[in-house]
Amino acid sequence: MLEKVYSIGSGFCLLLMILPLALPYSPGGVDLFDLLLSVNFYFPMMLGAAGIVLGWLGVKGNVRFYLVLLNSLIFTFYILVTWVAVFGFQEP
Repeated sequence: MLEKVYSIGSGFCLLLMILPLALPYSPGGVDLFDLLLSVNFYFPMMLGAAGIVLGWLGVKGNVRFYLVLLNSLIFTFYILVTWVAVFGFQEP
């Protein structure tokens, strides 16, 4: 039973990280990416790490594989975006 809760938590973390990329603006006109970053600049990476850990503890089989894989890919994307934001926009 607890493994299902971990898998649902991992899926929720994945959904929170994918939605700002899939829907730049919500139907209400709110920028979802700004909303995600307004919590904390590193919040998407914390969600990614939590999603990977929860996916690893979740239901075994294909569900675990896909949750960990997708969370890892999105986590890597946000790491790259953060790296570019921190180091790429500095003036020479």
